[in-house]
Amino acid sequence: MKSVLFINTPIKTVVLTAISFLFMYGQANAQACCSGGVPLGGSLGLGTADAQSIQFLMTYDRNVLRDLMDQRELLVDDTRERMTHSLLNEINYGIGEKWSIATVIPIIRQERKIKNEFSDQTEFTVGQGLGDIMFLIKYSVLSSSLEQKWQWITGVGPKMPTGRSDLRNNNGFTMAADMQPGSGSWDLMLWNFIQKDGFLSPNLSWLLISTYQLNGANDSYNNSQTYQFGNTLQITSGFNFNFFASWPIDAFLFGRFRHQPPDLIDDRPFPGSGGVWASVVPGININISPNLSFRSSVQLPVYRSLEGAQLTTTYRTSFSLFYNLKLNKSKTLKFDEL
Repeated sequence: MKSVLFINTPIKTVVLTAISFLFMYGQANAQACCSGGVPLGGSLGLGTADAQSIQFLMTYDRNVLRDLMDQRELLVDDTRERMTHSLLNEINYGIGEKWSIATVIPIIRQERKIKNEFSDQTEFTVGQGLGDIMFLIKYSVLSSSLEQKWQWITGVGPKMPTGRSDLRNNNGFTMAADMQPGSGSWDLMLWNFIQKDGFLSPNLSWLLISTYQLNGANDSYNNSQTYQFGNTLQITSGFNFNFFASWPIDAFLFGRFRHQPPDLIDDRPFPGSGGVWASVVPGININISPNLSFRSSVQLPVYRSLEGAQLTTTYRTSFSLFYNLKLNKSKTLKFDEL
């Protein structure tokens, strides 16, 4: 049985966070030097759905940024902290045996704390709302079977500027771009998933997932400027081992690489943006039934080489809940894990 790539945090926190998103709307300041942002590129957690079936994947992602890096050096600083809460809702519909369509609807909450060393006061700023919705059409080039152990799915689609990118703080200034729930630009997403079942062992699989985000420009940033996030390449690769303990369980260990050139503001590099990140992602997936499963994971940095001084991820946790609805009862469910 295959599963679905997810990410972690307790169910109670997920529910409370979802309620908070619906009822709270704030404003935010932002830092010019921060590698935060919304994890849309890595949120595609579903492969191709079976024909006439709908898959639902809800992921809560919590990105904690406390490490102040200057290129490769970790600086001593406890005066600032960033946190991004993302509730990512993915819907995947199987059109036929080879084709499926997917959409990701994010709800984002950005938080920032800055402590004044002299007055010992802390400034707390929030920006939140609907993020940029992503749409993807996916095609199964190779399908895994008893004879064919390789699986390859490719996808392409737009990320649409549905989230606000003009939120202002209490002083009336536009928040920095990486604190906004939306980017204000039309972007192109390119996605590939490759899996080899029975890798060295019948219960072991090897996976590789790549995402390339080609970003457009927000021509109305701060009313008069043009802002463009750097194009982002993310590659995740590793191993998944399945076993049975009350339920079918997948234990996995992935390595994740991300490269992003500096952002551009009015066609000039924006200071304190861009770099190279490498991290490890251990986690576990529990299959409660063929149609229901949940997964948790943690992402820990192992290497960072950044452009200038940036506040970057200390750790990242996520939790996902998956449900499959078969519209055609004659079809047999087949999971594709990302």
